[in-house]
Amino acid sequence: MSNSKENILTSAELRIRNKEQFENASSLYAPVEKIANLLPNAVALRFMGMNISYGTLQKEVSRYAKALQSVGIQEGEAVTAVLPNIPESVYLLYAVSKANLRFAPLHPLTPPDGIRTAMEKSGSRIAFVLGDAAQKTAETCPFAAVIAVSPAQSLKIKRFLYSLKNPLPKPNKNLLRLQDFLKNPHGVTVPEQQKVCPAGQDTAILLQSGGTTGTPKVIGLSATAVNSLAKKGLDILGRQKVTDCGMLSVLPVFHGFGLAMGVHAMLCHGGKNVLFPKFHRASAVKEILCGNVQFIIGVPRLYEALLSHPKFAGDKLQSLVVGFVGGDFVPHTLLKAFDKRIAEGGGSCRLFEGYGLTETVTVCSVNTYAANKNETVGKPLNGISVSAFDFSVNPPAEFPADKKGELAVTGDTLMSEYLSDPEATEKVFFTHNGKRYVRTGDFGFVDCDGYVHFISRIKRIIKVRGIPVYPLEIEQLVSAQNGVSGVCAVPVSSPSGEEQLILFVESSDSDLPERLNTIIREKLSEFAVPSEIIVIPCFPYTNVSKIDTAALLKLRANS
Repeated sequence: MSNSKENILTSAELRIRNKEQFENASSLYAPVEKIANLLPNAVALRFMGMNISYGTLQKEVSRYAKALQSVGIQEGEAVTAVLPNIPESVYLLYAVSKANLRFAPLHPLTPPDGIRTAMEKSGSRIAFVLGDAAQKTAETCPFAAVIAVSPAQSLKIKRFLYSLKNPLPKPNKNLLRLQDFLKNPHGVTVPEQQKVCPAGQDTAILLQSGGTTGTPKVIGLSATAVNSLAKKGLDILGRQKVTDCGMLSVLPVFHGFGLAMGVHAMLCHGGKNVLFPKFHRASAVKEILCGNVQFIIGVPRLYEALLSHPKFAGDKLQSLVVGFVGGDFVPHTLLKAFDKRIAEGGGSCRLFEGYGLTETVTVCSVNTYAANKNETVGKPLNGISVSAFDFSVNPPAEFPADKKGELAVTGDTLMSEYLSDPEATEKVFFTHNGKRYVRTGDFGFVDCDGYVHFISRIKRIIKVRGIPVYPLEIEQLVSAQNGVSGVCAVPVSSPSGEEQLILFVESSDSDLPERLNTIIREKLSEFAVPSEIIVIPCFPYTNVSKIDTAALLKLRANS
C-alpha cells in the first residue's frame, strides 16, 4: 500500500475495508449501526446545507424504532413510507429494520387511492406521508394510522418558516403529526389487523415494480440480498475507502438502485449521502462544485440536466470520482459528452453504464475502472453470474459466449418473491446446474471476455415481415445524429395486427424524418425504418424521470 496521505487508512477504515461490518449482519440496519459505533462524529447525511452525523442517525433510528414498537403493529408487518429523500426517510428505513418490520416505500406523488391499494396488498396498517397529502390519505385509508411528515422536519428554523406557509393537518383518530408520534406513539390508533402480511419470512423490503413482463408487481427483497449488494460497494466505486466521500442521493428510496446503492451502500461503508427530495439542478451543481459529492448515480435525464448547466464545468469538477447511469435508454453520446466535460476541467471522472433489475436488487453488471468495455453494460459483479438462455426448450438451455438469448441472473442478490403472487414467482425462477436463476425478460448476450451486452427488452422487440427489429439499436443510431436532442422508439400494433415502430424524436428540425429514414435504411436495414417519425419539441417524463411512452402515444393520437 502507498504511504501517500490519501491512502493511509485508520483502524476504523481498515475494519470497514475488510467488511467486518457485514459479519453476522442479520438485518438491513446491522452494518450501518456498526459504522455509527465506529464513526459517530462522521457525516452520514447532508440535507439542505445541514450535516447530520452517524451518531445523530443512530439516535433518531432508535427513537423511531421505539415509537413503531409502541403502536401495536406486530413483527413482520409492513410500514408504508410515501416520502421523498429527506432524513426522515432514512431514519424510517432503518427504524423499520431495527423493529423487525418490513419497509414498503411508495413514490411521494402516489395518489391516495394508489396508497390504499398498495397498503391493502401488503397488509400495512401505518403510513408515513408528506403533510399536504396526509389528510386525504387518512380519509382514504381508514384501516390505517397515518403519520404526517413535514419535508422540512429536520431543518429547525426553516421548519418553522415552512410550517407557517404549509401547516400540517390537524390530528384526529387515525392521523398524527410526526413530532407528536415520536413523543407519544400511543396518541395514534392503529386499527385491528385485518389480515396477516403475506410476505415471506426473509422479506425486508417491498418495492413496486413493473416486473420482468411489464405487469405491476410488488418485489420482496431480503436484508441479505440488499446487504450483499452494499458489500460490493467499494469494488463498484473503485475506492478502498469512502469515509471522506459523498454520494449525490437523488434517486429515491422507493427506487431499488436509489435505496440499495444510493443510500444504503454509502452508509454501510462510512460515506455521506447528499440528499435531494427533488432533483434541483442548480443546487446539485453547487454541492458538486463545493466538493461534497464524489459519486453520482442516476438516469440519463439527470446527467443531461447537469451538462446543460453553465456552471457544470471547470477544474472544480475534479472532485468527482465516478458516475453510473442506467434504468433507461442510455445514448452513447451522453457517456462521451460527460467524460469530455470532466476532462476539459482536468478531471479524471468517467461515466459508466450498468445494468440490472429490481429482482436482483437492481445493478447486477456494470462497467468500472477495473473492467470496462464500450457499448456493453459491464461485467457481472462478484458473486453474480449472467448468461443468455434458450427458453423454447425445457429445461432451459444455456447459450455459449456471443450467442443471443434471454438474459438470466444467479447470485446472492436475487429477490425473495413477488408479493402474494406465487404463480408469477414460480415462473420467473428456474434452476440450472444446481443454481437458482431469475429470468430478466431482456434480450442480449455475454461475450468471450465476460461483458454483458443488453440488446432490448423482449417485450420491445418487434418483427417486421418476420425480421426482428431492435428499438434500442435504432435509438442509439438516431441519438448520434446532428439536431437530435432525444429519441424514443415505441412498438405498436397496426389496425391489421401487424407490429410497427413509431419513432419520436426531440428536435426543432422539421425536415429531420426524411434524413433519418435514409440513415436507418443505410446503416441498419429496410425493416428497421419506422412506420412513422414524429418530431416533438420536448419529451414528457414519468415520476422516475423515464420517457413517458403512454403520453407520447396519446400525443400521437391527438395530433
